[in-house]
Amino acid sequence: MTPDFLKKYRKHALVVVLILAAVITPPDIISQIIVAIPIMLLYQVSIFISRVVIKRQLKREKENA
Repeated sequence: MTPDFLKKYRKHALVVVLILAAVITPPDIISQIIVAIPIMLLYQVSIFISRVVIKRQLKREKENA
């Protein structure tokens, strides 16, 4: 997945994460937030990693061309 795709659907991912956190935790909002924050941080890290990978691929293709 490209970083642009992940950025475009970040809000959708947040909604899905919040719903998932609501399902897997007790009905306490603090617990839901405690579960949702690390998941969203992982989503942000995946955007960063995909950006690095795409840049490396483009650099490698440019060198081989």
